[in-house]
Amino acid sequence: MNEGTLLSGLSLTTLIVVILILALLYAFFLRKRKNRHPMDTPEGEAAEEMRRREAERKRADDTDDIV
Repeated sequence: MNEGTLLSGLSLTTLIVVILILALLYAFFLRKRKNRHPMDTPEGEAAEEMRRREAERKRADDTDDIV
């Protein structure tokens, strides 16, 4: 194995190890509930459902005014 092959092999191995470490750290980070996006929590889903219902009700009220 010459020096060029050894260097490229070490570079590739280092890249793979770093990517694996970053993936593990990211998964560990997302395990905590406070680090997730607010809409991915049950409270966020409930808020989105409430907004959807209000929008449907408003649309229904608007169409009643037209007729």
